[in-house]
Amino acid sequence: MGLGDVTRAGVLAAVAECQQLGREPFRRRYGFGRAKTYELIWDGNCYDSKAIAGVAHLYSVGRLLSADDFSGGARTVAHRLRTLGFTVQDGSATNGQEQVAPQIVLQPRGGARDRGPQNFVKSVRQGVPIADIKDVLGEEADILTALYPDGIARLWGSTPTTQVNNEKVRALRGRRVGDDVFFYAENHFIARARILHLLDSPRLAQQVWGTDEDNATWQHIMALGEVEEFPTRVPAAPILRRLNVPVPLRSLTLRPAEDYRRVTRLLSDGHQPVLPQPPTPRPAVPPRLTAANLFDRIGSLGTPRRSEGTASGRHQSLALLWAVSRIAAGQPRLAPWTAFRTEVDPLLTEFGLPEREVAPRSPIWDLQDSGLWEVHGIETSFDSMPQEEILDKAQPVTGLTQASADLLQNPLTRLEAVIKLCSAYLDDVDQRSLLSRVGLAGYTTADGLLDDEDGHGREITDEERATGPTARRDVTSSRLVRNASIANQVKEIHGHACQVCGTRLQYMRRPYSQAAHIRGLGSPHDGPDELPNLLCLCPNHHVLFDGLEIYIDVDEVVRRTHGGDSLGRLRRHLGHRIDEAYMQYHRTLCELSRLTKK
Repeated sequence: MGLGDVTRAGVLAAVAECQQLGREPFRRRYGFGRAKTYELIWDGNCYDSKAIAGVAHLYSVGRLLSADDFSGGARTVAHRLRTLGFTVQDGSATNGQEQVAPQIVLQPRGGARDRGPQNFVKSVRQGVPIADIKDVLGEEADILTALYPDGIARLWGSTPTTQVNNEKVRALRGRRVGDDVFFYAENHFIARARILHLLDSPRLAQQVWGTDEDNATWQHIMALGEVEEFPTRVPAAPILRRLNVPVPLRSLTLRPAEDYRRVTRLLSDGHQPVLPQPPTPRPAVPPRLTAANLFDRIGSLGTPRRSEGTASGRHQSLALLWAVSRIAAGQPRLAPWTAFRTEVDPLLTEFGLPEREVAPRSPIWDLQDSGLWEVHGIETSFDSMPQEEILDKAQPVTGLTQASADLLQNPLTRLEAVIKLCSAYLDDVDQRSLLSRVGLAGYTTADGLLDDEDGHGREITDEERATGPTARRDVTSSRLVRNASIANQVKEIHGHACQVCGTRLQYMRRPYSQAAHIRGLGSPHDGPDELPNLLCLCPNHHVLFDGLEIYIDVDEVVRRTHGGDSLGRLRRHLGHRIDEAYMQYHRTLCELSRLTKK
């Protein structure tokens, strides 16, 4: 695995996370330093290209590339990001500024003699199917495919010139990705677009636009995005005069960002371009997501805009359960579309509503309403859902928002989210089987799944079966490191008496008791090995406690999970403080057990 695995969607996801966290916290979270040379430019802002690429690899294929795994030079990070259609420049050129404002490119559309109107409709308004031009694209095919997930490229070009330093030459030399292009026709500006990529290809130009009477073609090509035709055409003369450009416009012309700002007001008569103005106002900070908000949003799945809320809530809850399991397993919060489809589609088939078939593209789209989910690498519209073919081409990354994932790092919050999903949307399915399928089988016991349990329970083969002593096999395993002195301490404090029933056992003429962890050490509980997280129990009540058959209520009464019968009060000792947070976790786990054993 390397930089070649980084996708455009992965980069966009990393950029979005950096925007939310800030550059310094983002670098600190993933162990990167500040960019020494190359910076990624996106939407007028600068980002540390190496840090973005390393995190983009995490969201593209599931593995973070650390700062030591690759270099950040022109032939590595900069090359890969440029291949994906991004702008990367020498960080020293920004002089410490956090923004690079777009320039303005003035582009004559051309008249009927130049086939300007027809070509504008063909290659800008309607766009050119990439499949129709793939044979002449060469190395540019991957770039255009990444830039246009829908398979339709928006292109415009210019013929070459023999002049040395006229307006057109300066424009061709100085325009760059991120600049705004304004199309001029009949003394008005008629449309705007943004440059996504620049290329020089006579073969592509000939196939798209043909040649003129001098056998020249529009080989200096701009790949365009954010195309917008103005509902009301903007008079060009006042803008051209302010930019010191002859009227009428006869040549491709470039003016710097400072000049672009000066004509913003004139352009706003028919259109207000997206243009950063110094100082750039900081976006409003959204309200901080709390655990209560998280649970409220989980409880509202499928309700915002759908009459079939039950079906929508069911398939969204299955997708969210899958996402929660990733957090519990320490996996990235975002995953590529291919991984999501492969892992979630079987869940929808087995545990979705039997009378309603749901495609995996549906939950990732609908979940954006919840405020808990995000999608990167494809244009989002809440009124239309893309077909799977488009998702297959774009390979977006999708999953929980950063705020949701951060909350779910807390084991109790994660457990309560699982309970909310199971009780609200999944009460008619085999929940134990479902939890096992998504990797949350550890919730079925208080001690969870320990590191060395992977091979347990497997029957021996015929070859291994033999008379005499039981056959053995070599295994490699890891075990949690437990502090024996703490376990002995809790036993000694209570004199080996069970805190539930008071029994003192003798084994081989010695007192015998067991130290039970309240919040288990195994996954997904990840409890601490400390005295406030321990009970002293007899073997019988240890099994019942770990098996979620008994719990300790808020009044310290020991009760049966199923039925609520009292077994008496928990026996306490002044020298043994028990953390109520661990008790609450175990009670919540028993609540899940009640749900899954109905």
